[in-house]
Amino acid sequence: MKKEIIKYIIVFFTLIGIYIIFSTAVSLLPTKIIKRNIEVSTKEMVKDGDYPCGIITKKQYQMDNFTDALILSQNFSINSNRPFHSALNPRFAHVPGTNLSNALKLQVELSDIHLIDYPRYWHGNTFLLRPFLLFTDYSVIRWVLYVISSLFLLVLGIKLYQTLGMIKTIAFFLGLLFVNIFITQFSIQFFISVNLSLIACILMCNHFNNRKKILLFSFIFGSLTAYLDLLTTPLLTCGLPLIVYLSAENEDSFKTRLSSLFRFAFLWGIGYSFTWVSKWTLGTIFTEKNVFRDAFDTVLFRTSSEDFSRFDSIISNFELLPVFFISLILILLFPLVVLFFNRKAIKTNLLLLIVATFPFLWFLFAAQHSWWHWWFTYRILAISIIAVFFIFINFISWNRINTMINRKK
Repeated sequence: MKKEIIKYIIVFFTLIGIYIIFSTAVSLLPTKIIKRNIEVSTKEMVKDGDYPCGIITKKQYQMDNFTDALILSQNFSINSNRPFHSALNPRFAHVPGTNLSNALKLQVELSDIHLIDYPRYWHGNTFLLRPFLLFTDYSVIRWVLYVISSLFLLVLGIKLYQTLGMIKTIAFFLGLLFVNIFITQFSIQFFISVNLSLIACILMCNHFNNRKKILLFSFIFGSLTAYLDLLTTPLLTCGLPLIVYLSAENEDSFKTRLSSLFRFAFLWGIGYSFTWVSKWTLGTIFTEKNVFRDAFDTVLFRTSSEDFSRFDSIISNFELLPVFFISLILILLFPLVVLFFNRKAIKTNLLLLIVATFPFLWFLFAAQHSWWHWWFTYRILAISIIAVFFIFINFISWNRINTMINRKK
C-alpha cells in the first residue's frame, strides 16, 4: 500500500510538472504569427456569434463560440516575454455591453483594451490550441478537430467490437448519438472532455484485465481532465471508461469488481480535485492574487441552489434527451429480456446501475453549474444511457437466442 501511494504521488507531481512546462513552453511560441491567425479567426467568430446552433436551432445543438472566443483571446493576450506568468494567469478581453466574439475583434483591432485575469483554471485547452494557431486559423482548426475526433471514434468502434461485440458497440454509439456528440467535434471548448473519454475507453479495451494499470489510468485521466477541460462534461472521462471496464472484465469476483469500481471513481476524483487545488496553490504563490479565495467562492457558487432546487438541475438536463427514441429501444429490448432472461448478469448489472447514477449525483452536487449550463452539461447523461442499454442487453441470454435460431435452420 505504501509503495502504491508513493507511486501515485510521483505520478501526480510529474503530471503537474509537465503541465507547467508545457504551458510555459508554448507561451514562448512566436506571437506575431499566432496573432495574425487569430485576426483571421475573428471574422468567423463575429459572423457566427457566441452561441450558434449546429444542424437544428435547439439548445441541445448549441455551440459554445463564447468560450472558443475566450480561448482565442487568451492566446492573443499571452506575453511571450513573461511565459511563466502567462501560463499561470491567462487573460482575456472584456468589453461591457458586447459579446465575447466582438470583444475579441476589438482586442485584435485596438492596441489597448481591458483584460480580465482568469487564474483559477489551468486552461490547458488554451495552451494546447496555441501550437495549432502557429500554422492556421480557427476555421481550419475546427476541421482538424473533426478529423481527430472521427479517428478516435473509428478506433473506439473497432476496439469495442473486438472487446464487447457488435450489439454493445451499437448501444455505446447510440448513447453518444443521443447526446449529440457530433456537435462537440467542431468546438474547442467541447472537444477536450469527450475525446479524453474516447481515448480512455480505447485504453480500457486494451488493458481491462490489468487492474493496477486501469486504476492508474483513472487517476491520470482525472488529472488530465482538470488540466485540459474548462468544466464542460468532465465526468465523461470517468463514467464511460468505467462502463467499458465493467463490461469487459467478468472474471474477477463481484466483491473485487465492486472494489475496483469505487477505487476507479475515487482515484479519478483525487486526480481531478488535486490538480485543481495545485493550480490554485501555484496561482496564489506566483501571481500575487488570492486564487484560493476566488476558487473557493466560485465552488460555493457553482454548487449552490438559491433560485431553484437541486432536482431542477436534474430535470433541466434530462429534458434535453430524446426520451422517445431511448424508450423505444428499451421497449424493443424488453420482450427479449422477459423471454430470454439471463440471471448471471444480475451482479454485473448492479455495478452498471451504480455507474448510471453518477451524472445525477453530479447534477445534485454542481447544481448551479448544471442548471445554468444545462445545454451542454446534459451530455454526461451518455453515461446513464449507455449503462442502461448495457443492463438490458446483459439481461438477455444471447446464447439461447442463437441456439433457437440454429435449431430452426
